[in-house]
Amino acid sequence: MAVPCYVCGADSVVDGLCARCYDKFHPLLVVDTPLTLLTCRRCGAVKVPGGWHPIVPTPTSQSDLLNRQIGILLSNEAHLLHSEVDLGVEIQTQLDSALRTEIVAVGRSHPSLPPHEERVPVEIRLHSGTCETCGLMSGGYHEAIIQIRADGRQVTEAEIERITDLVTRRTEAEYGKDMKAFVSHIRRSKYGLDFHIGSEHLSRLIADEIQSLFLAERKENYKLITQDRGGKRKYRVTILLRLPRYHEGDFVLVAGHPCQVLSIGKAGLSCFDLVDRSRFTVGPKSSKWKTIEYLAPSEETREYSVVAHGYHQPYQLMDSKTYETIEVDSELLDPGTKVGDIVRVLWVEGRFHALPRIEEHNG
Repeated sequence: MAVPCYVCGADSVVDGLCARCYDKFHPLLVVDTPLTLLTCRRCGAVKVPGGWHPIVPTPTSQSDLLNRQIGILLSNEAHLLHSEVDLGVEIQTQLDSALRTEIVAVGRSHPSLPPHEERVPVEIRLHSGTCETCGLMSGGYHEAIIQIRADGRQVTEAEIERITDLVTRRTEAEYGKDMKAFVSHIRRSKYGLDFHIGSEHLSRLIADEIQSLFLAERKENYKLITQDRGGKRKYRVTILLRLPRYHEGDFVLVAGHPCQVLSIGKAGLSCFDLVDRSRFTVGPKSSKWKTIEYLAPSEETREYSVVAHGYHQPYQLMDSKTYETIEVDSELLDPGTKVGDIVRVLWVEGRFHALPRIEEHNG
């Protein structure tokens, strides 16, 4: 026969107590009320002991944001007294400045007892402020400037869009790990783009990726901006990234051969040799890299229609704009070229060079 619980008289289970009384005297959690939830009005970060806790990844809705903010608050204010306790929150009433909630805990107060649920009413008082990150950003703080320029030309809209997306993606990836991971200002001019970056560490991550993807020339300089009372100097770095004069579709000379730029990326410059009609990649470490010279923009391309071709006879091509007709030997064209085809051409010092066909370009 079981010994009776010394509190209520029911059969005891653990330490002279029944399951109900044991659970009562050994709660799953302890949490004070009221609690104060201080959040950043700009980014939603939650004030915690020692700083601010950012909200990452980006919330999907306002309710998602609030639930995650409450979760961060409780992770610091609710003290779980047992392992393997699941915690949840039910909002009973929501006002502008306060929430009436029930904290729901489910778990075991003793390994031999079944799981049970506990509900603790907690009032959460809402306050807003500005976190350190948003304060720095709104004040225009920046440790680095990344300048995007192009050699002998303007930065194209496609390059601007691609670089801006890269900066956004890299900044979002660092947010939460680096409190200064933000862009405080973007300035666009006829010369290119300037990004004011809060963190020098972030600026170098961004600059490394842009330099690699666009094969950009890089220069850095430092400017003294302040000196603290201890004599320590604070510098701001400016990183100049100059994109090459050529971009995809333009023409360059590589070791004296006219080539079309097919793509620019981390692997190097992918080109199509217009003389031997081969495709190759050349990188900064290649012996051919220093032989690269800008030749012509993609706009220099001319289109011809193949209007006639006889057996063992030259092809007859007609300029699509001037309607001028020329004769071209078959070895200057791709095998399989037939009447009705469109041939894209670059003239270099009076010499005819057929460009790769679209399917050859993409392949």
